[in-house]
Amino acid sequence: TTPCAPIFPFVLPTTTPFAAAGSIQYFNRNFQAPLVSQYDMIVEHQIAKNTVVSVSYIGSLGRSLPTFVDRNLVRTGATSTFSIVGGPNDGQTFSVPLTNRVIGTLNPTTGVVNGQAITEIQSSVSSKYDALVLQANRRLTAGLQFQASYTLAKSTDTGQTSAAFPATNSPLDVFDRSFDSGTSNFDVRHKFVVSAVYAPTIYKGGSNSIYNYLLNGYSIAPIYVFYSGRPFDGGVSGISLNGTLGDNRLPILARNSFRLPNVQNFDLRLSKRFRFTERYNIELIAEGFNIFNRTNVFNVNTTLYARSGNNLTFNPAFGQVTSADSTLYRERQIQFAARFQF
Repeated sequence: TTPCAPIFPFVLPTTTPFAAAGSIQYFNRNFQAPLVSQYDMIVEHQIAKNTVVSVSYIGSLGRSLPTFVDRNLVRTGATSTFSIVGGPNDGQTFSVPLTNRVIGTLNPTTGVVNGQAITEIQSSVSSKYDALVLQANRRLTAGLQFQASYTLAKSTDTGQTSAAFPATNSPLDVFDRSFDSGTSNFDVRHKFVVSAVYAPTIYKGGSNSIYNYLLNGYSIAPIYVFYSGRPFDGGVSGISLNGTLGDNRLPILARNSFRLPNVQNFDLRLSKRFRFTERYNIELIAEGFNIFNRTNVFNVNTTLYARSGNNLTFNPAFGQVTSADSTLYRERQIQFAARFQF
C-alpha cells in the first residue's frame, strides 16, 4: 500500500517492451538456504610438563551457496579468436564461443540484440576446505609459555562470490560452468603463528636484595605470523570476451592462478616490574608492532591484458601494488607505558 511500492504478485504481459523495461532479478524456484558441514579430528600428546603437541585434520563442505546467472543469453553459433601480445602468454591464440541477449531490441547495424539481463539467483555453488594443523602449546611453567601452530590448507569452490547484492552475471560462461571451478578467493595455503612469554627468575636470593631489583622482573613476549599470499585472477579490460558480461578473466588460465606476496609480521613486548611491597609494584612497558617495518601487500593491479579489438596486449602495470595498508598490519609503531598496581 506504500506509494510506488512494487506489486506482488505481478506478472509481466508478453507484450512488454523488455529492452526498455529494465533488467529482472528472480529466485530460482528450487533456491534454498546454504548448507555448511564442518568436521575435524585431533590427536594430542603430552611430551613434557604442561606441554602438549597435537595434529589435527579440519574439513568443511559448503553446498547450495548462492550465485547469479543471466538467463537471457544464447549461443550465437559464432566464435571469436583472440591473439595475445606480450606478457606470460605472448604469442598464444584462443577462441571463445559468443553469446547474445535473446529478448530485447535488435540493432540493425550490428545485428546485436540490446536486451536486458534476466538474472536468476541460484543456490548452485559448492565449496570444499581441507587443512592439516600442527600445534604445540606450553602453559606458563618455569617462566616460559608458548603457543605455535602451522596450518597447511586448501580451499576450492565452483564460483563462490560472497556478494552482498545480486550481480548481473557471475560465471565466465553460463553454458560451461567448468570455468568456475578453481581455487577460492580466500585460499591461504600456509599459515604459521608463534607467540611466547618468557619471564625468568634469574636471582633466587632474598626479595629485598638489590640483585632482585636489578635481575628479576623482566619479561619478553614476541609474536610472529606468516601467511601465504591470497590468490587473484588475471583480468582483461573492457567488456567480457564472450559477451556474457560476467567474469572477465583470461579463459585460458585457471581461476585465481596468481598470488599476492606473503604476509609477515613481528610484534614484541618488553617489560620490567619493580616490587615495593606485596601490595604495590610498578611495571615499565615497551611495545613494538611490525618491528621490521615490513610492507604487507593486500591489493595489486589485476588487469593482465588490455583488449583492443581481437588483440590482447599485456598490461605492464599488472601486479603493481595498489594497497599496502591494513587495520591489522600497519607501519611500525612503538609505544611506552608505565602501570602501577596496588
